[in-house]
Amino acid sequence: MNGLRASAERELGAFMKAVTDSFGPAEAMLAADDWIQELDSIEALPEVGAYDWRSLTIAAASRLAARVITRSGYKKIRPIPSSNCPGSEPLA
Repeated sequence: MNGLRASAERELGAFMKAVTDSFGPAEAMLAADDWIQELDSIEALPEVGAYDWRSLTIAAASRLAARVITRSGYKKIRPIPSSNCPGSEPLA
């Protein structure tokens, strides 16, 4: 179990460092909470061997992205009609 814990700590630490480098320490703490919530949602941890923590990291990163996008006020961009095409067909 110690090996499993150590690998989880390494994965979480690497995730937090990446988020800190990109978004700062406050966002890293929120992202770590997301990661831990994802860990808590696992029904049963494996008894022995290595666990692929990447799925937890991906889920936490998805929450991070949603939070950052929402905070930035990003809205879906509407297609711009082309001025050189008949019928003003959208380019997107």
